[in-house]
Amino acid sequence: MPVEVPGPAFDALAAGGAAMIYVVVGDRLLVSQRRLMDEHITHAVLAGGEPVHAAGEVKIGSRRDTVVVAALNNASGHYQPEAESLAVAREAFESRGVPVRPDGVRHYDWRRS
Repeated sequence: MPVEVPGPAFDALAAGGAAMIYVVVGDRLLVSQRRLMDEHITHAVLAGGEPVHAAGEVKIGSRRDTVVVAALNNASGHYQPEAESLAVAREAFESRGVPVRPDGVRHYDWRRS
């Protein structure tokens, strides 16, 4: 089930510290746990099959009672986003009040895999 950032459902996921996947579709930022009710959730499912501006994995943490993105990458086997998509993802989280730790951003190079 897609969870929009921000919102109470995101806050609940963030409180659990779960590793999640994310997509930026249009002006929406959606996240989901990778596994939900024993089903593997993919980026394409999360995006409803729509084209994305960014997709990858995200780990939420906290710093001084503030929710932060502790780790962010562009690892999506379906969309295989370029490095530039990380700036889009970072802006999407930060514009919604979720700061991204600069040392947590990692580019997944699809040409090397």
